Amino acid sequence: MKRKVDLECRAFKTEWTLNYFVIEINNKVTCLICSETIAVRKEFNIRRHYNTKHMAQYSALTENQRKEKLESLKRNAVSQRNLFVKLRNDNEAVTKVSLRIAHLLAIKGKPFTDGEFIKSCLLVAAEEICPEKMDLVRSVSLSAKTTVRRIEDIGRDIESQFKENAKHFKWYSLTLDESTDITDTAQLLMFIRGVNNDFEVTEELAAMNSLHGRTTGEDIFKEVEETLIRYNLHWNQLKCVTTDGAKNISGRGKGLVGHIFKACEESKCSKPMVIHCIIHQQALCGRYLNLLCVTEPVVSAINFIRSHGLRHRQFREFLLEIEAEYPDLPYHTAVRWLSNGKVLLRFFELREPIEIFLNHNNYPQTLFTDDEWLWKLAFAADIVGYLNELNLKLQGKTVLICDTYSIIKSYRQRFALFETQVTLQNFDHFRCCKKFELSAKTPFPKDFATDVLSELNLQLQQRFSDLDANAKEISVFQNPFSCAIEDLPPELQMEVIDLQNDEMLKMIFKEENLIQFYKHLSEDKYGKLKSYAQGYISVFGSTYQCERTFSKMKYLKSQYRSVLTDDHLQTSLMIGSTNFEVKYDEILSQRKQFHSSH
Repeated sequence: MKRKVDLECRAFKTEWTLNYFVIEINNKVTCLICSETIAVRKEFNIRRHYNTKHMAQYSALTENQRKEKLESLKRNAVSQRNLFVKLRNDNEAVTKVSLRIAHLLAIKGKPFTDGEFIKSCLLVAAEEICPEKMDLVRSVSLSAKTTVRRIEDIGRDIESQFKENAKHFKWYSLTLDESTDITDTAQLLMFIRGVNNDFEVTEELAAMNSLHGRTTGEDIFKEVEETLIRYNLHWNQLKCVTTDGAKNISGRGKGLVGHIFKACEESKCSKPMVIHCIIHQQALCGRYLNLLCVTEPVVSAINFIRSHGLRHRQFREFLLEIEAEYPDLPYHTAVRWLSNGKVLLRFFELREPIEIFLNHNNYPQTLFTDDEWLWKLAFAADIVGYLNELNLKLQGKTVLICDTYSIIKSYRQRFALFETQVTLQNFDHFRCCKKFELSAKTPFPKDFATDVLSELNLQLQQRFSDLDANAKEISVFQNPFSCAIEDLPPELQMEVIDLQNDEMLKMIFKEENLIQFYKHLSEDKYGKLKSYAQGYISVFGSTYQCERTFSKMKYLKSQYRSVLTDDHLQTSLMIGSTNFEVKYDEILSQRKQFHSSH
């Protein structure tokens, strides 16, 4: 067998330094005179190198002269090494600066070309504050191409962190939505929320799939399946799918949900829960209210004021002169969930200045003198205001399904109470109605108000059926101490009995939040209950994350950046929505060389 010298563990001897002017650097023998590396740590090889190349020049030196020469060579070697280290550190530092600035550009959704502008700002600052650092700042590379590469590096780092976390998911859930960008390309966003054994929640944008052709349920399923394979996630870990209700996604026949059910059957695992976005459902409840007799005159008056530039400026100046509570009127935008409530409330509060202004501009509205219509306006402003309040409470990241369902149940009771109160003309919870009651000359239109609230209560009861179907399971997750043992699945009954009789855990449940409480449970004693809780922690209650990211997508890929590629758009969205901290040092450690700008 051939001998391998690197396995012989030959030790470097200190006397070789003085005899042959060599030192050991990074486990390699290096000549101090010519800086050559001697391949084998063996005296024969070191002596041969010295005798062949340097003995004629240094053999006549006395012992003291050799020591002085050795110290001089060592100092030169250290200074050279420090110079190279400094150059490498400087290059690494300017690369890191470039990386961090590119990260900020991606978070804020700024064009990649803005890097050059930022560099010019840095140069101006350095010139005034630290002119000695001008060359270092000038070497920071922030060209458009470099910024793109840096953003791609950050995107890969975020994806690798997500993949690493996904390896430990006990359960995960999906929320999906589809929209088109400025170029009419269908973009499918898919967020994943996963929970591991330690109850750590990871909620990230897993993919933005660009669909350039059809967007059928089968096409969307293929994209979803490829994404799950990329993150090494399996169908038996899928707890819930939350959709916006579109047929190609929520359809249980040919839609995405139907294909997911088939995949679960083929994998011989249970089907996941399916939830129609709670926020969408709530918005649809508001759409069913018959308020056209109020909204149409309001929108008409606002459009008259705002459609003409001069008229709009005069109206704002008028509000400023009379020191009105609000400085302007917003447009009504049907696609925005909160628009209707804001417009009605603002119009009600400014009704007197609006009437004066419209009369002055020869556009009188008789409805301003109709107390019955003003009653309806006040009532509509109050009711739609409550719907807006509900909408805002349902929004947010990493919101637990039990919390959103509790909010829905609370507002169901509120609106049922309101229906009773309006029949008695009790305006304790109707701010605008209570305010208008002081000046009203006609009675409150009870029939109109009752019809509106009756329809709203009916919609609130009929919708959210997917949550109502899982109400008992959600209740067990939310408070296992108050559930009836007979209603529990058999595998949880024994564990919940033990739990309900543990006084210490009852105290922890009162003091800690729900996730922290379940973390306290012993795996050996409450393993199945913990797994049950992990599944419900992973559930999305709405497509809020998708809607929020679509808003960012419209900003990123605008008419001024319509050529932005799908890959760069996805990377920018991932960076802009991630909860991960970017590991700059890890990205830099993967580089062999650092190239600065010239």
